[in-house]
Amino acid sequence: MSESQNMAGANLASADFRGQVLSGANLSGAILVQADMLNCDLYGANLSGADLSGADLTDADLSDANLKGANLTRARLRGANFSGADLTGAILARTDLQDADFRGAKIDGAKLDISGARAWQQAKWDPPVLAALKAKFESKK
Repeated sequence: MSESQNMAGANLASADFRGQVLSGANLSGAILVQADMLNCDLYGANLSGADLSGADLTDADLSDANLKGANLTRARLRGANFSGADLTGAILARTDLQDADFRGAKIDGAKLDISGARAWQQAKWDPPVLAALKAKFESKK
């Protein structure tokens, strides 16, 4: 990883990373509120504890990324790839999950916060995670 990709703890609110390659970057604890990360390559990136609230991650590649404890509240995640990512303790409340791919991701469906998320049923989930989410959120109707 190059020095330029070590942005741990940086304040990158509203930054424009549209289409950039940040695979393997260290963005742990970074503030990425309202960042434009559309179609960004974040393969294997460390985003643990990062604040991505309101960020646009449409069609981003987050496969094998570390998103432990990341705040993705109100983020746009349409078509994003989370395969192999670790979403332990991540918050996905009020996100847009249309066509996002979570298959193969490390997720505790019983604890994952997707409250108020849009189109979570249209996202791709591993069957046990989908069953847990349905039990948790469809029973509240």
